Amino acid sequence: MKIHLLGGFLGAGKTTAIIGAAKLLMSRGNTVGIITNDQGKYLVDTAFFRLADLPTVEVTGGCFCCNYGEFDEQIDALIETVQPDVIFAESVGSCADLVATVIRPLHEFRADSEVPTTYSVIVDGRLLQLFLAGEDLPFSDNVSYIFEKQIEESALLVINKIDLLPAGVAARLITAAQQAYPGKGILAQNSLHEDSIAAWLDMLETMDSVPAHTLELDYDRYGAGEGDLAWLDERLHFSGAAEQGREFVISLVSDLERRIRGQKFPIGHLKIEVTAGTANAKISFTALETPGWEQAVPIFPPGKTITMLINGRVQCPADTLQRLVETTVSETAGAYGVFLVEEALDAFNPGFPNPTHRMAGSR
Repeated sequence: MKIHLLGGFLGAGKTTAIIGAAKLLMSRGNTVGIITNDQGKYLVDTAFFRLADLPTVEVTGGCFCCNYGEFDEQIDALIETVQPDVIFAESVGSCADLVATVIRPLHEFRADSEVPTTYSVIVDGRLLQLFLAGEDLPFSDNVSYIFEKQIEESALLVINKIDLLPAGVAARLITAAQQAYPGKGILAQNSLHEDSIAAWLDMLETMDSVPAHTLELDYDRYGAGEGDLAWLDERLHFSGAAEQGREFVISLVSDLERRIRGQKFPIGHLKIEVTAGTANAKISFTALETPGWEQAVPIFPPGKTITMLINGRVQCPADTLQRLVETTVSETAGAYGVFLVEEALDAFNPGFPNPTHRMAGSR
């Protein structure tokens, strides 16, 4: 069995990369399990993986490092249920210091401590382009500090969404990254293409992607950055949309994105899963624009209740984000004459990171 741990900032495309890799590995006869992770209780990523028929367990209510015991238990749960050849573990997008707080404890405390473990840090090429050019990221200094330290910790840096950059710009970005990080493995990736995913998996087989060093991390700045990013999860049910279901969903999602951006609140990620009968869609927004997302929204079967799960990680106070989302949902549902039932709602600014273990030193 192998464990592929993925780190990297919010919205970098870790989930899409895992989906592509899991499908490719399964086509080769491997059994794959997945562990998702985030601050809240109701995770869009978990639902998305399960819709793809991938065995998925989750660690909720905090990052792997602060819930290490549960992370370890979920590895065992996958072993007991599906006996995976490969486990992908996707960490919270605002988490750093994973080598000292997750990988070293795995090697120290598990009975199967010799299980091969890899570590990939995934980065959105467009954000990396801004960062390497010395331009400000669309976040506070403390949140940007997390982005910077995630990259610093990596031995394998996967520059994702390379297809969203013009060819000449992409080539210059790869050269700039190689010059800025001469000791790292650098891989340009389009996670929607099988050949690109195959190259990533091949690199994980041929290089030691786990850094030997311990990241030097200012936990006060790290904790401040975590706290700057509010978390919200909400599960909603809409009935009575009739033939307007698709139009209603597009209107609601558009209004929600527009109002968040209109308040100048940087979006770490805004993930929305929508299902009605057999129709489903996952919609994702990040700090940068997401053109053409409407194409992912299907025509929903008339008469079916539309269920929507929202996960938001936005730089603003949690109560402000909650009011914005509740107002938008209520007003859009009212405008379409749709009956709304709110099943669950939680919003908070995460507390200070407190790893279960932090094991410094070289491997």
